[in-house]
Amino acid sequence: MAASALLAPLLMRAASRAFPPRRPAIASYHVLQPRYKAIELWSQFFAAIGGVAGVCFLLALRPGNTPWLVGVVFGWLVLVPLLFIAVCTLPRGISRWRDFWQYYELHYQISLRFVTPVYALLCLLGIISTAVVLHRYDI
Repeated sequence: MAASALLAPLLMRAASRAFPPRRPAIASYHVLQPRYKAIELWSQFFAAIGGVAGVCFLLALRPGNTPWLVGVVFGWLVLVPLLFIAVCTLPRGISRWRDFWQYYELHYQISLRFVTPVYALLCLLGIISTAVVLHRYDI
């Protein structure tokens, strides 16, 4: 988990060069920043909580050595902050959800065409890994 915390910013920087945002609208960034900066910062905190919760979940189950452990931890690192972002934005409408992701795209200078499939795969991996671990240990 510590390695992923150290590597994530480096990987995001490299990915932002390979997949720049579609339309760099600096004016809209300054409008969106006050509204979504706190949500983005808190989502980072919730990512850490997700990682720790995933590890605690696995320690409580003691599933042994299985590759599904990695899927649980990495999946929860993405699932928990996405759920937090959804809770903060979706009650105000789908437009707030879209605005947040536009802010995210402009803030990190990375295209959602890259981020969306990666996050979707990690979420799916987390859900499947959690289900497999729970099923194997009859929880």
